[in-house]
Amino acid sequence: MSFSAAERRHLADLLHRTGPDQDTLCEGWSTRDLAAHLYVRENNLLAAGGVALPVLEPRLVRAMEQQKARDFDELVDAWAAGPPRLSPYSFLDSKVNAAEHFVHHEDVRRGGGVVEPREFSRAVEEQLGTALKISAPMMLRGSRLPVVLTPRGSTPIVVGGRRGVSRRGDDVVRVSGAVGELLLWVFGRDAVEVEIDGDVSAVSRPGA
Repeated sequence: MSFSAAERRHLADLLHRTGPDQDTLCEGWSTRDLAAHLYVRENNLLAAGGVALPVLEPRLVRAMEQQKARDFDELVDAWAAGPPRLSPYSFLDSKVNAAEHFVHHEDVRRGGGVVEPREFSRAVEEQLGTALKISAPMMLRGSRLPVVLTPRGSTPIVVGGRRGVSRRGDDVVRVSGAVGELLLWVFGRDAVEVEIDGDVSAVSRPGA
């Protein structure tokens, strides 16, 4: 079983246990909102485009409301069954859903504010590291200073700044920790275990 598939199963089980009204790390979202998002993202690609395209936002709002009106356990099971057979998510699940499922699993696990990082195999850490390299430039693109992300036991990732300059210079923001914690931080989550050195107010993250 791939990491993304395992996270899907674990997250579905956790959603069933917590129920529809628990807080998550997604500001303003309950577990019901999160389950609706997960389902719409894979099963209504046109509506899901409303996340990035304002013209599709009304369609996204309608789709979300429709899913939130469903029985919660039924909604979770429908998402847990996986994307439609011909969906691109079906073919690319292990590549495009590893970060998505991990981040949202932690959104529910840490919804109450308790930070309990998990330990992962080297293979999983490499997957999360790849997701971090891909996501960080996009998520932190509005930052005023270069950001140096240093996953534990791995090579630093520099976002912004010219090659080599950011690693040597002092006018940067350095963030270190386990790769999963860095990925969560890059996605705008604060209930994480990371060490930050520098002017964090110069960093632009989603929701921060």
